[in-house]
Parts: sequence; C-alpha cells; structure tokens
Amino acid sequence: MLKKLHSRIIVPVILFTGLISMLSSCSIERRLAGEYLSKKETTSVLLISPDIVFKEGFKVPDSLNIDSLSKENRNVLLLQYTELIQYISDSTFIDGYMNGLSFGLRQLGYKVFKDYNSHTFLASGDNRIIVNLAQLQLEEYYIPVKDHASFSDDELYRYEFYITGININSWFELSGLNHADSLIRVVFNSETISDYSESDFRYFPLTGEVKYLYSVDSLRIPDVYEAGRNTGYLNAGNFHNYLINRHIKLNMPKGQTPANIIVYDRVSGVLRKSKSLGFTEIQ
Repeated sequence: MLKKLHSRIIVPVILFTGLISMLSSCSIERRLAGEYLSKKETTSVLLISPDIVFKEGFKVPDSLNIDSLSKENRNVLLLQYTELIQYISDSTFIDGYMNGLSFGLRQLGYKVFKDYNSHTFLASGDNRIIVNLAQLQLEEYYIPVKDHASFSDDELYRYEFYITGININSWFELSGLNHADSLIRVVFNSETISDYSESDFRYFPLTGEVKYLYSVDSLRIPDVYEAGRNTGYLNAGNFHNYLINRHIKLNMPKGQTPANIIVYDRVSGVLRKSKSLGFTEIQ
C-alpha cells in the first residue's frame, strides 16, 4: 500500500517538473527574441538583386518526346509551352520582388540599402548584414484537381481536370559584417500561386443524370508580377524571423538548445510560437 501511494505522488511531480522545464525554455526564448527586437533598429541591410530569372516549364504535351533532347534544348522547348512565365520580363519581375522585400524590411525597422549605394552601407557603424538574392526561379506546371462523389451505394463518380500552378523559388545568401557570426548562410523559400477553381457534382433525381460542373479563374501575367512583389514582402518577414531565431540559438544558456521556433506576427505585433520558419537553411 505504501509503494502504491508513493507512485501516485511521484508521477505528478515528474510531470510538473517537465512542465516547468518547458515553460522555462519558452520563457528564455521569448526573452531573447524580445532582446533582438529591441536592437534591430541598429541593423543595416544591403540588398543585392540577381540579373536574371530562371524559368522552367513542366507542361509536357503527350505528343512530345523530350527524352532524346539535351537538357538545354529541353528547357528551351518546354518554356515555349508555358502560358505565362515565358512572357515575364526578368527586370520587371526582379524590380517588383526587390521593392516588396525592401518595403517589408523597412516596415520591420531595418535600415535598407540597395547595391548601388553600397558605399553608404559600408560606411555605417551599425550591425551590417548582406542579403544577396543569389537565384530566383519560376516554374510553371499543371496541378491535377480530382473530385469524386457517390449518389448511391453502388456507383462512384470521378472527374479530374488540370489548372496552372507557378512556383516562385528564392535562394538567399546571408552574410554579416563586423560581428562574430560572419559565415555565409544559404536559405531557400518556395511560394506557389495557381488558378482558382470551383467545382461540384450535380445530381438530377428526376432523370438520374449526374453532371460535373467546374469553372476556372485563370492566372494572368499581372498576377505573376503581383505575386513576385508579395513574395518579396513575405520573405522580408521570413528574414526577420530567421534573424530572431539565430539570435536565440546563439545566446541560449550553455548546454541548452531552443525547443521552439519564435516568430514575429506583423499583424498583431506580438511574438508567438510557430511550426515553421519560412526559410529552409541549406548551407
């Protein structure tokens, strides 16, 4: 009886100790994140833009045999079958993307410099970070939309159609000056836009007929340019959150590692936990 009573006491104590440890870790992370936010006004960012946008098409017609083609010839040919990205101006897309990135960073409190005024950036005494958009890529492809419905116990109706999807892929090289962590880090982000579609099966009980109705609001070229600006703005927030979590990782108490990802919510202006960072570190 004594052993049984003892186990009932020990289990809650262990659980309570674990809970305290979790809360303590989260409290440290939030404190360090707040510490970074209070210092970011002294951070200058130099933005370096790419010269071109890489474009790749994946809309392969059934009648086209591309296996015998070289990779270069295959890419040129498949780009001709894209409906949108082959008509995108590299310079216009890059300008919109970088304007969105610059605006987002300024909104978050950073001092932003473009590559043409790098001498002013280098002369500043602030904590300086170089953000090089090393590669920008557009991919156009088909997205299958599959539906099924049943209106009786023994009959299943299926329908499939395709819409257009575009990936906006970004590779950044991040490097710091005049601080301890000067290693160049490569991070990746991918955002997707697509046609908007609505679809539904309709059953007509008087005739027993089943029809499938769908409509597609297709992407247009201006939508792609707008998505580029929005992606730049979004990645400003991802960059900000990346730096917050780098600061947390580098300043955790000895022997401890962060248990949570902490991000800054631009809408509410508060720090919160998140499942993802927005950037994938690949180097």
